[in-house]
Amino acid sequence: MFSSRQNNILCVLSMSVLGNLYVSARAETSEAPDVVLSHSVPLILDISRRSLKNFLEDEAALERYLGPDGALNDLEDAFTIGAVHGRYALIWDATACRLVGVIDIKPPSEEQPGDPPGTNPDPNSPYVLLAEGNPPLSGSLGTFGHPSYFGFRLIDGLPEFLYTHGSLQVEERLWLEGDGRVLKQRFAIRNPENPFLLHFPASWKERIVKTSAGKWNGGTLSVPHEKADEVIITYRLSDQPAPKEPN
Repeated sequence: MFSSRQNNILCVLSMSVLGNLYVSARAETSEAPDVVLSHSVPLILDISRRSLKNFLEDEAALERYLGPDGALNDLEDAFTIGAVHGRYALIWDATACRLVGVIDIKPPSEEQPGDPPGTNPDPNSPYVLLAEGNPPLSGSLGTFGHPSYFGFRLIDGLPEFLYTHGSLQVEERLWLEGDGRVLKQRFAIRNPENPFLLHFPASWKERIVKTSAGKWNGGTLSVPHEKADEVIITYRLSDQPAPKEPN
C-alpha cells in the first residue's frame, strides 16, 4: 500500500492532470504557460511551481530539509514538469537544487486493459526515480556546502535551472521525449576549468540508457574538462519502447 505521504503527492498530481495538469494543493503559485515542444513526438509541457509534502525517504537526501530544531521541512519551492498527455511528472526542488523525483501519475491500480504496464519495480510506490544521497555534483572539484538556487529560464521551451555549488556555476535542463516516456537531463558548467563528477543512485543508473560524454565508474560519471560545458543524460522511464520518430 502507498504511504500517506505518497498518496498525498499522487492525489495532487493525478487530480491536476485531470484538470489543468497541475493544480497546487497548498496556497497560490505562479505558473509558466504551457510550452509546445518539438523534440521527438511533439509534447505539450506544463511547468508549475508549488509547495509539496516532503516525500523523500533517504537520510542523506533529507539532510537539506532539516530545520535548526531538527524538524523536517516540506518541499517549499518545487517545480513540477510534465507532458499534458503523458503519465510521468518530474519534480525539481529549488531548496536542494536537484531532481528529487519522477512520479508515475497513473499507478497500476488505475491502468486499463491494453495500457502499457507500470514501470516501477516496487508496485507499492508511485516513484520511478527518487532522490538518494548527496546532490549529484558533490565531490567534484570546487564543490562545497549546499547548492544555492539562482533562478530558472526557458530555453527553446525547456526549463533550465541555474544554481551554484561551491565555485561551480551550474545549468541543469530537463525535458521529456518519446511520447513522455524518455527523460533527458542536461548539465553544463559555466566557464569550466576542470572535469566534474555526477553521482547517481543504483536505481537511477539502471534506467540510464545513454550519456553524451564521460566515463562510468560504478554509479559515478566522470565528465572531462573539454566536455564539461554540456553532458546529456538519457533515462528510460517506461519499460515500453518509445515510438519511432516520424520520417
